[in-house]
Amino acid sequence: MSIEYFKQKYGYEVEGIWMPRVTAITSLTSRPFFGASYRSADWGNEVHSAVEKILKGEAKDSQEKIEPTLVAFEKWRKEYDVQIVSPADIELRVYDFENGYAGTIDMVAEVQGKRGIIDLKTGNSIRSEHSLQTVAYLNAYNKGATKKLQAQARWILRIDQYEECKGCLAKKSEKSGKERISEGNEYCNHQWSFARGETEFVELEDTQEDLRAFLAAKEVWEWYHRAALKKVANYPKNSMQKVLI
Repeated sequence: MSIEYFKQKYGYEVEGIWMPRVTAITSLTSRPFFGASYRSADWGNEVHSAVEKILKGEAKDSQEKIEPTLVAFEKWRKEYDVQIVSPADIELRVYDFENGYAGTIDMVAEVQGKRGIIDLKTGNSIRSEHSLQTVAYLNAYNKGATKKLQAQARWILRIDQYEECKGCLAKKSEKSGKERISEGNEYCNHQWSFARGETEFVELEDTQEDLRAFLAAKEVWEWYHRAALKKVANYPKNSMQKVLI
């Protein structure tokens, strides 16, 4: 892997400084990093793109296969009175020069009058590493925001869709040609319903504890990629070492 490819794959350049992405760092704590797991990146990208267009008031393409998910998203947005103050708060790039990382927040919003960051997930569950991802975003965002626009909360919004067996209530999720069946009776001759959307909205606590864990994960990520990072001339730690020498 060339250094330029490494930099493009794992990070962003901000004002001439290269920093690793939050999702690259938190991948160390996720199951896909250590082994195979069910994942559909294409599906997630399609949903993220459609949600972004909805939030910006743009006409979205006809995407019948993800329509139940988008219907669930719209229902959630109305139920929680979600307000986006500015289009700039959608897919917002943030960075923390002090700790040397950058990332992109799905949306900064006011939820029932409370301002915070929302990370959108399209999997079948909320995982522990999502806490590290959102705390990194929250910390970086607040470092660059005015006092008036500081975020007080961080949330995970999981949106998905599934078909339910009319007999045993098993759930079938099919994304990008991959089928996953959970719950119910494995010996049932399933009769599936039409696809329906679902949402799960969770506010995360323990901000300081999660931030310490994220920064620790960053140190492990740096150790894991130490050979490549030594060759990234505009990586902050390399620049600092040159100054000290």
